[in-house]
Amino acid sequence: MKHRRALFLLVPMGLAAHPCQSCHPQEAVGYSHSRMAQSLRRPGNEPAGTFTAAGSGTRFTIRSDSKGTWQRMERSGEVSEYQVAYVIGSGSHAAGYLIQIGGHLFQSPICYYTSRRAYDLAPGYERIADPDFTRPVGEECVLCHSGRPLYVPGTVNQYTRPTFAEEAISCARCHGAAEEHLRRPVPGSIVNPARLTPAARDSICEQCHLAGVTRILNPGMDFDHFRPGQRLEEVFTVYTGAGARAFKVISHAEQLALSACARSSQGKLWCGTCHDPHPRAAPASQTYSARCQTCHQGKLPRSHPGAANCVSCHMTRRQARDGGHTVFTDHRITRRPAPDEAGSPPEDLVAWRDPEPALRARNLALAYLNAGISGRSPSQIVRGYRMLTAVQKAAPGDVGVLKGIGRALLLGKEPLEALKAFEQVLQLAPNSATSEEDVGIASLESGQVDKAASHLERALELDPLQLSAATALQAVYRRQGHDEKAAALADRMRLTMQSAPMNSGR
Repeated sequence: MKHRRALFLLVPMGLAAHPCQSCHPQEAVGYSHSRMAQSLRRPGNEPAGTFTAAGSGTRFTIRSDSKGTWQRMERSGEVSEYQVAYVIGSGSHAAGYLIQIGGHLFQSPICYYTSRRAYDLAPGYERIADPDFTRPVGEECVLCHSGRPLYVPGTVNQYTRPTFAEEAISCARCHGAAEEHLRRPVPGSIVNPARLTPAARDSICEQCHLAGVTRILNPGMDFDHFRPGQRLEEVFTVYTGAGARAFKVISHAEQLALSACARSSQGKLWCGTCHDPHPRAAPASQTYSARCQTCHQGKLPRSHPGAANCVSCHMTRRQARDGGHTVFTDHRITRRPAPDEAGSPPEDLVAWRDPEPALRARNLALAYLNAGISGRSPSQIVRGYRMLTAVQKAAPGDVGVLKGIGRALLLGKEPLEALKAFEQVLQLAPNSATSEEDVGIASLESGQVDKAASHLERALELDPLQLSAATALQAVYRRQGHDEKAAALADRMRLTMQSAPMNSGR
């Protein structure tokens, strides 16, 4: 029964069996042991619990009943309650939660930490004064935790119905679409990662296990455009800090590349060397030690008499800088536990692998801008902006470049110039709530209040749950002296957020 239940995680809702299962039953059963097969699920009988967030005094209560799982928030006399739509993560370290309102996904500020068997704030919420359920969950966030999210392009966090064509990660994530293989089931009609070139092979794992400092999409691309067999750089480029050695959750590829094992393997050592995606049994420490001994067997009996667990010493479990209240395995494979290097994160960025030459300056410029904004580094923002102005001359219709220039100018207190860039974006990408919001914000910052109101109202027409646009529009109404309209909009958004349909998107 355990295998039967786990296999169900592989299939799209409503189908009796996954098409790969009929010809590859052992691989399907093996995959059911993997954490990827349990990456997203509907809530079941989740543990009950309660906790109070330090600092804000917000009290959270989690309960389950016959209709689902509920999370209640109490703060300063106000109470709100949300039904959990999805549980995200395998639960080996932790489980996060998504709520769904009007076809939009939002992150719960609550996380269940498996090792402690307790609830606490989710990573990223620890320093927020008033944690709530309003953080939007975009495509890039949910893509690596699910099989096939049906994201609406050009929105912040809107999805079609059903929300996922496949909920948990399925065979297609590593092997590509199965249609051709089903028509012609011969070797070569589907992707075998182990037989790809190193860059294409590693890209399959790196699509989810290499976050870097920032990821930059190529023009016209979305993150879900990547297909097994491609290099990541055909869709997006990952940028890392030059010489950075900080231990982060989603940096497995960076860590492994630093190891002596990988450096001396001439590209032969990769994730699949140690991680079998179709294991006959759930992996244990002895599983990984056996992998080590395939290369080190001759020396180990003399230098490590009686040693049976390589991982406990050479791949220690550590607290990640960005991982919340849990620990993760360090993939640097060090002789002795190695601490992070002290000091500030490096300012210089490098591409994990370069994109095609025509995109190198563009993507690097956007990487500096994004890194500067997220890391609050004025020098990186200025560096990125200067590079973008040179790039824009050669690509005047590049929406990503124009958006970047607009963001930099807005941060640099040049709203009129930012407005020009955002208006060009709106012409190139009409009927976009995010583009309308950008024009509205720049109009407000440049003192054109009525124009700001018009564009922000249009943004909410296109996407009634674009919360950032609603917040900006409230400020516009107050600037116009329409306090009653601002209050009405705030009440409307609050009621919308607190009245989630029970089965939205199911």
